[in-house]
Amino acid sequence: MVSRNDTGLDSVLHSLQSTTDPHRKIDRSFISGGKPIIQVVPAFLRSIKNVERLFSPDIIAIGPYHRDEPRLQSMEEIKKMAANEFCCSSTAHQVRDFYLNVQEVAEQAREFYAHDVGMNDNDFTAMLFFDGCFLLQFMTMVALDRGPQKLWKMPQLSENWMQRISRDILLVENQIPWVVLEALMRLKHVLVDRYIADTISNFDVKGAKPQVDCEGADKYQPFHLLDLVRHRQIGPFRSRMVAVAHEAEAPRPILNISSALELAEVGVHITAGKTARLSDMAVGKKNPLFGNLWLPPVYLSELTMSLLINMAAFEMLQGGTSDADYGASSYMQIMAVLMNREDDVRELRAKHILYPVFSDQETLGFFKSVCPYLRKGGQYDRVLQRLSNYQQDRMVRITLHKFVYNNLKYLLTSGSAFGLLIPILRAVLSLKDANRSAPGAPPRAL
Repeated sequence: MVSRNDTGLDSVLHSLQSTTDPHRKIDRSFISGGKPIIQVVPAFLRSIKNVERLFSPDIIAIGPYHRDEPRLQSMEEIKKMAANEFCCSSTAHQVRDFYLNVQEVAEQAREFYAHDVGMNDNDFTAMLFFDGCFLLQFMTMVALDRGPQKLWKMPQLSENWMQRISRDILLVENQIPWVVLEALMRLKHVLVDRYIADTISNFDVKGAKPQVDCEGADKYQPFHLLDLVRHRQIGPFRSRMVAVAHEAEAPRPILNISSALELAEVGVHITAGKTARLSDMAVGKKNPLFGNLWLPPVYLSELTMSLLINMAAFEMLQGGTSDADYGASSYMQIMAVLMNREDDVRELRAKHILYPVFSDQETLGFFKSVCPYLRKGGQYDRVLQRLSNYQQDRMVRITLHKFVYNNLKYLLTSGSAFGLLIPILRAVLSLKDANRSAPGAPPRAL
């Protein structure tokens, strides 16, 4: 049991009392493979062009890593107001009760940080208390779709502050351990599932929110808030992706898959899946002639781009052995494989797979610059293996399809269609001869 130091509690109570003055000045500079630990993003990731900003808080510091940055100090007073509102709206418990619950887990929480936080016990506990109360009060506001109480409505806060806070509290460096939030929620219920559903709806092009009752059914124990959002956004891995017709066979060499346009050329249709969950990817038959690659339709905004890269960074930093450990990374890697030119981005737009608010060039640059540094994951390997198997099993049909695909306009407008059959037949015969002379397994079903 952690000793209950009243000195730290007195400091917290004094800070909360000071927030009752609505005229209190706020700095106007704000206007413009082991136990998981909270780490800082490696320098090689931060050094990627136009990516560093996606790891840095814009408006608020949560946890110790950014708390001393001058540009973020304005929100410290807002945190106290939120903590006051969170604790004082409870009729069954006092501020002291909430603080002591946090104090009991503070020593455990300190062990979760990879770097020395440079804070004494009282300051560290107070930080966890204010940050934890702020997060839970913010979740409540989002879940109930209401704005802050009167004391929060200050002219120094820009109109898009909710969006900016939503982004910042889901940065990999801007986290506090979930045990702190659990300690506070033992005294007051918070609509966490509803908040998570609202957050991951930002990925959905329709803004559809998942069923709240189903979201918490798996009883996942998160490490922190970002981890919980990541787990829910990835979703369960689909049986159609895992159950492979010839799974027991030795994997064949993977052919190079160069782009979304190349897949269209060889007869693989890219189709939007039913959900925006990152695990909703699969390869199968569209019909006897064509293959199909299902991908989640994702709305790519500043918020969801930041979420994607921070989820993938978290996966890389923690390490893991299961598909679920690299769900975000696998999705990003597959998207990077499908994009080599701006034409590929336009193809994915046309197929309703990607809805970026950015230009084609910016979207391409994001995926291609980041993915060489990320893990791939088992789902990535399976998708590419099955696409490669499709090509190897259908060489004749693919050759015919590529010819028709690339010459369709000429075939429709030319009067010499009969003459064009000659190179097609030659291609078919040459492939049949090659198949007869080359040893190998018989064609497999997709």
